[in-house]
Amino acid sequence: MVSTTEIADLPWIFPIYQQVTQAFSAGYGHHALLIRSANDNGAEQCCFALAQWLLCENKQAAQAACGHCRQCQLFLHHSHPDFYLIHSEEGKKISVDTIREVTDKLSRRSQQQAVKVVYLQGVEQLTEAAANALLKTLEEPTEDSYFILQTNVEHRVLATIQSRCQQWALPLPTIPQGIDWLQQQGFSNVEQMKTALLMNYQRPFAAKISLEKGEIAQRLTFLRQFWKFYRNKNVLMLLPYFEAEQSVTQLNWLEAFLLDALKCSLHIDQNWLCRDLQSGISAFAQAVPILKIYRALLIVRQMRADLMSINGVNQELIITDGLIKIIEQVFEG
Repeated sequence: MVSTTEIADLPWIFPIYQQVTQAFSAGYGHHALLIRSANDNGAEQCCFALAQWLLCENKQAAQAACGHCRQCQLFLHHSHPDFYLIHSEEGKKISVDTIREVTDKLSRRSQQQAVKVVYLQGVEQLTEAAANALLKTLEEPTEDSYFILQTNVEHRVLATIQSRCQQWALPLPTIPQGIDWLQQQGFSNVEQMKTALLMNYQRPFAAKISLEKGEIAQRLTFLRQFWKFYRNKNVLMLLPYFEAEQSVTQLNWLEAFLLDALKCSLHIDQNWLCRDLQSGISAFAQAVPILKIYRALLIVRQMRADLMSINGVNQELIITDGLIKIIEQVFEG
């Protein structure tokens, strides 16, 4: 479980947190919140903070939970009997039995004589039956029960579930906010922090991981191989450089490269994701027609979608097929 005492240290999210808690303090808080956010943006910290605030005995609007009362202590020690965390196991959907089990517990009296809070990570991971069971619970909520539902902004949530929730979208930090936060985490090279934020679409926690793993240098090596792949039109110039645990991230790097190539072709000089690779991107944009670049972008996005949505697939087969399509439809077509 994530500590919620750091919510005020996320200035791009804290104003949303304040609005939600103020609504509850004013008496018009909703029993079901749907939190939409990009991954690695602090959504988990926000949801845990809201859950603790709802349970806190000394809650005050627009402020973090006290952290000292019995309810907060139980929560922070991962042992609060009226807090229920639901998330999917790796490679599995959230089953209807899981939802029914929590629903049954909600129908009973609170063990702490207070509210009950359910935090569901990844609403999009519900099976159809589980989604229907959740919907019924949202339509007929038990007294003093609250739901915090979290989903990625890229995923679709059933309209019927959305209609039963109060929706909140968490913004990404600005580049200065992201750099300030990364400095608080112990990083000092401003240019590297800016590059890490841009290559991760301004997602601060992802940028932190990139800096820790040295992914800026890894990205440079990978995209240099993409250039060789382009020049030689040979799958083996790039395929061996894909790593099983890193393939989606590597496709993100390639997507950003192609997006910037499109901007370069259109003479757009703003909002580049790979400003540190500008010379290489400009050379690629000059050599490849804009419609071909766009076609390559679509192929890369389809590769990523296939890798993320199909369990137990042969990653190498999907990547090989995508690279062959890029050669045939972009470099040679």
